[in-house]
Amino acid sequence: MLKLGLITTMKKFLMPLADYNRIYSVTHGVLRDVASVERACIFFAVFGSYILNKHYKIAAKPVAGAFAICVNDSSEVAFFGTKNGTQIDSDESGFHVWIQTKDHIIDFMSPIFREAFSEAGMKCEIPRLMLQKRLTDEVQMADDLLRPGDIFTLPDLEMSEQIVDHFLEKPSNRDLLHVAERWFGRRSSKQALNMSMQDDLGEIIKLHLPRTVARGSW
Repeated sequence: MLKLGLITTMKKFLMPLADYNRIYSVTHGVLRDVASVERACIFFAVFGSYILNKHYKIAAKPVAGAFAICVNDSSEVAFFGTKNGTQIDSDESGFHVWIQTKDHIIDFMSPIFREAFSEAGMKCEIPRLMLQKRLTDEVQMADDLLRPGDIFTLPDLEMSEQIVDHFLEKPSNRDLLHVAERWFGRRSSKQALNMSMQDDLGEIIKLHLPRTVARGSW
């Protein structure tokens, strides 16, 4: 007798583009008037992992370290971290923070990689794309970053814990996370286009969702 077995395939994406953009947009909208969004990878990762855990029931955590991605057909590579010859690494002065689940790497900051990398002097045009990658799709060495969307990460778990703990120690960061959560609302609800919050001086700041969103995926 022929027995049929079940074949399971790991999902390419954990969430659709619209859901990804909702998390990205709320994060960007909260930060835009109070911080340098292009340098806010910690906030993107902490808030994004919180939403994934609470609203999607996906076990996710922020991870810090070196991060590199091939950004075009010319095999140009952009990276967050430090460089020693041809090797990349990370330390307290050069790192990135992304999200990892059991099977995926997610970065809600990827729609503004263009701005983030331009600050480091990279002049090429980086497309506004969603980054959700299966861990099995990650290249094994930085030298293998040849096709657009290829990524290489070098996590530092000890630094990850220190960075997140230090971030959460600041009341102002926790306050902004609370604002972002209220603005996000429920997954099933329509996303509000704007929101107001009060700063430390009692002034009202009007928050707006950004126009820059991901138009596809790496």
